[in-house]
Amino acid sequence: MEYRIGNSLRVKSRGETLSLTCPNCNEKVQFGVFSNYERRLAPKLTLFDCKTVYFLVCPKCASIFTVDEKKGDSFKNGEKLSIGNFDLKSLKEFKGKI
Repeated sequence: MEYRIGNSLRVKSRGETLSLTCPNCNEKVQFGVFSNYERRLAPKLTLFDCKTVYFLVCPKCASIFTVDEKKGDSFKNGEKLSIGNFDLKSLKEFKGKI
């Protein structure tokens, strides 16, 4: 299985969350928060459709989760409480063209 985290080669560390419970290992941990960009060619209104992809890594079990772009932007701007236990989402499986 492959999971799409974005398509940029630059991954930036955004810090650590407050203590959250990992949905996979059920441990209370401080997730590492990272971001990169997903760019797509959009023939409609703009040439490129860009969005920031935020993902969190559990330091105990190495599970990877994602959050909405708005939550990640708030976290990046210093709002540590913007990411909570109920904001963690599983990454969607990526099905590449074969």
